[in-house]
Amino acid sequence: MPLQTIITDPSPSTLLGATGLALGVGVLLGKQAVAHGAAPLAFAMWPALSTLAVLGWLAWRRHGAAPAAAVWLRFGLPAGLLGGAVPNTLAAWVAVQAGVGITALAYTLPPLFTLALMLLLGYEALRWQRLAAVALAFGGALWLASTRVAAGELPVEAAIGLLAIPLSLAGGNVFRARRLPRGVPVAWLGAATAAGAAALLLPAWIATGAPAVPSAAWPYVAAQMAAAPLAMLLFFRLQERADAMTMSFIGYAMALCAALLGTLLLGERLPWQLLPALVLIVTGFGWMQHAGRGPAAAPRAVRG
Repeated sequence: MPLQTIITDPSPSTLLGATGLALGVGVLLGKQAVAHGAAPLAFAMWPALSTLAVLGWLAWRRHGAAPAAAVWLRFGLPAGLLGGAVPNTLAAWVAVQAGVGITALAYTLPPLFTLALMLLLGYEALRWQRLAAVALAFGGALWLASTRVAAGELPVEAAIGLLAIPLSLAGGNVFRARRLPRGVPVAWLGAATAAGAAALLLPAWIATGAPAVPSAAWPYVAAQMAAAPLAMLLFFRLQERADAMTMSFIGYAMALCAALLGTLLLGERLPWQLLPALVLIVTGFGWMQHAGRGPAAAPRAVRG
């Protein structure tokens, strides 16, 4: 494929790889920034501000005036909390404790955690095969975390954080599916999400008395400030071009890119338990997709 075509009219698979790389770089940069003295809250906050600035400018140029204040408050704050502030802060901290490769594994779990939340909230019909798929994948992740804890290589709180990352992202998926404002351009929705994350992270950073970003950590924070808006733009471009199945593989593309970067650039040695855990997660994901093709009973009504 000619280079010009790749740049101007990339295929969904090309966009998937580029998005996975842009997102995976963030895990590596988060580990390095925190290891060099940056607070995890600060590492998550500055890229949220840069994403807000870039997406807000692009949305204004393309779509004109910003949406009503209700969109920023009722959608942006919860979406920013669940999809940005919590998982990005946790990932930067956990990567120091567990390594980039293991932390990246958390990003393969949101589709399954999303299904679990949908089942618990009654938004999804109960199918035992899909429920078993969630249990299988969660069991793989839990087994990996528990073996690292038992070996003394992972603090218990870091293992909890590792599982809290996909849970928060799944909560964001469910929230967006139920509360996505109609008629608002996706660029403004992305800006609102970044604004919500920044509006929560900035007071938290001040309230906790977290130190300013030291000079040694600024190269990594600045790199993430550039990568985060690019990742968001690539994500929206992929969403325009790809089907739901392709979109669901973003976490796997990100995890693979992050694990490779951690191994190649940081010299991380991935534990042997990572492979069987990943096999269980991928098997559960595939089982969930297969079960989703069959007929289902109508889910019970739940007030949204």
